[in-house]
Amino acid sequence: MKKEIVFGPSTYGSLRIAQFTGVGNCPDFMICDPNKMDESMHDKIEQMNHRTISEWYNSTPVGGRAEDIICLEYDLEYGDISEKIPSSKRYQSIYQMVHTMYPENDEENVAKDWADSVMKKNRRSLRDLNSSIKNDEPIRIWYSSSPSEINGFYWLMYYLDSKKHYTNVSNIFLPPYYWDDSGLCIAWPQLKSCHWSETLYLEKEMSEAEIKSYSERWKELRKENSPLRLMISGNLVGLDVTFLDPFFYKVLDKIPETFKIARLVGDVMGESGLMLGDMPLFERVKALIANGVLELTEEWQERPMQTLVKKCRS
Repeated sequence: MKKEIVFGPSTYGSLRIAQFTGVGNCPDFMICDPNKMDESMHDKIEQMNHRTISEWYNSTPVGGRAEDIICLEYDLEYGDISEKIPSSKRYQSIYQMVHTMYPENDEENVAKDWADSVMKKNRRSLRDLNSSIKNDEPIRIWYSSSPSEINGFYWLMYYLDSKKHYTNVSNIFLPPYYWDDSGLCIAWPQLKSCHWSETLYLEKEMSEAEIKSYSERWKELRKENSPLRLMISGNLVGLDVTFLDPFFYKVLDKIPETFKIARLVGDVMGESGLMLGDMPLFERVKALIANGVLELTEEWQERPMQTLVKKCRS
């Protein structure tokens, strides 16, 4: 069977549903009970359910099994990438980023549990990948321009190159601003499961020269080891975190003097189009506070995103 490579749990979940979308009856978990909703929403929920059921019975499944999906969750868009295989430094980066959002307390350490869980899943996924390489099983890679997926893809090319594995490798790249009937999609999790099979025509076989080319670029990025890596004008480039500051300043010009960090992070995510997650952006907010751009007015240790801050007068 063809092995499907994805670069995050959201993409894994979307592909898993797409594997069997259109097979049998529409699952109950995809249908909302309108009687449990506000009465004003009843008709809208009914319409949504009707559309969901219709899409299900008019969809073609991607096919495959859950065990055919290999999920590599390295989040290589930020932090140290000097290791050939993401290991202690990578998980320290993941830990630190999560710790920024969820500081430890006497009862739990969310960041440590998160990083440990990701590490265990990645080790299992890497064993599955190595088994597929050893047996020369077909490998199909799903990726887009989103930071986690494009960085994961470049690293995977480097890894395949290090294994001298150049056969039975294909990819499906989701073009920027891919359109489905619900709107524009810029990353795989945004594409409805009923439309995944429609992208199969985009699959292309990869050559040895192509794999080596991506691998060489990842070697350069590893050597640079910049704090941030994003697609800029079609190229994956290393950046300093101060690259994000203009996006924050643009949003700060529009919002009230005092606001919750969640408001600032959410607006930057929406307006920048960078497809970065909230944790790297929250880390940058901490730097803006340290640099005197913002000032704490009320700190919520349990829910840092709800912290109130205000603009400092220049």
